[in-house]
Amino acid sequence: MNKTTRDNILIVDDTPENIALLSEILQLRGYHISAAKDGERAIKIAGHTQPDLILLDVMMPGIDGFETCRRLKFLAQTRDIPVIFISAKTAMDDLVMGFSVGGTDYISKPFQKEEIFARVENQLKIKYLNDKLTASELNMRELYLEYQQQSDRLKLIVTLVDDGLLELNRSGEIQHANPAIEREFGFSAKALHSLNFTKLLAEPFSSRYKALFTANNSESKDACSIEAKGVEIIGKRYDGSEFPIELSLIKIPETQTMYLVTLHNITAHKDKEKKLRNLSYIDPLTNLANRRHFDENYETIWLHGQQTRSKIAFIMIDIDFFKQFNDLYGHQTGDICLQKVAKALKDEIKRPCDLLARIGGEEFAVILPNASKEGVIQVAEQLRKSIQALQIPHDCSEFKVITISLGIAITTITEKCNTSSMLYQMADEALYHAKSSGRNQYSIF
Repeated sequence: MNKTTRDNILIVDDTPENIALLSEILQLRGYHISAAKDGERAIKIAGHTQPDLILLDVMMPGIDGFETCRRLKFLAQTRDIPVIFISAKTAMDDLVMGFSVGGTDYISKPFQKEEIFARVENQLKIKYLNDKLTASELNMRELYLEYQQQSDRLKLIVTLVDDGLLELNRSGEIQHANPAIEREFGFSAKALHSLNFTKLLAEPFSSRYKALFTANNSESKDACSIEAKGVEIIGKRYDGSEFPIELSLIKIPETQTMYLVTLHNITAHKDKEKKLRNLSYIDPLTNLANRRHFDENYETIWLHGQQTRSKIAFIMIDIDFFKQFNDLYGHQTGDICLQKVAKALKDEIKRPCDLLARIGGEEFAVILPNASKEGVIQVAEQLRKSIQALQIPHDCSEFKVITISLGIAITTITEKCNTSSMLYQMADEALYHAKSSGRNQYSIF
């Protein structure tokens, strides 16, 4: 430590010669000196200038040095200033009195220059270290308060957050769960404590993560990492109900044995995703299944037919003279016509397994899995009659109303028809035959 050039020392003595001598000695070492001739004056100066050290004579008029020191130690602004007594009184009682009132050292008169230097520097060094320690304590206190405030804020956030938060040990047992876990999974806080995390998951995820935690806990070389981020799995509530969640599981840094898990309920997201997917499968004009939906489901029906070797019927439908209808009545009327035709067709398709879709401008398709030839013909004829019964005027048609033509292909999956596209082509050829034969009729391939 080398800060003596910045230290201020207050000398208190009723003898001017003593003040002059001490001032001369200490100024040689670079100390800044102030002086007082009595205790009352010394207390005022110390309170105002906050010296780093006070050299205090014991025998003074008015209040003596002991009482002066007692008052200095009583005041908040001066109690931490070290006081060295300088006195000719060296009896044991005087020494004890000096330390009891708050003095830190005692120099006997007559004093030696080197003794003054040594004792002054020692007390200043002690004060410097005490000040540094006090500053560190204050800094630590401020840091602790800041940490406490951050901790309180974090606890509040953890309490209010909607996502479930878990702290797990190496075995996957829950050490801490926020209130969102209790709300979402229906477990009490008591029931959650030490419950294995995998109990919150539905199968097969429960068994999968249980195996991962078991391997992780074994500390074997073959242990797999169990960390995961944004993984979609299925959660399981206390009542057994299941729901989709997004899981993130990470190792807490520096612990090596603890894990933080976040569980986000994605039910609303999945519902929205499902609605959007459904919208992408719907023809916006007619509200029937669109071509995309038809193609995907047709392949599924075809594969099932291959497995069961069951019959599949494909009915291709086309509105007769629809281009002329649009040219004569306008596209807006044409759209209304399509909507009416679509509704009439939909009303005749009764079975849940049957598929009706709009696959082109005025083209529709019906897939009837596992149906007899007689049943398919009956459906086709009923479709044709229902459209003619709408009595939508069409002056460019020989029937004077909107009608449809239908092409029917019925097959068991065999060597003769072993792809879905072949059945499609067969129905299309049958439709061409129905149209070339006069329209407003069905034709079977």
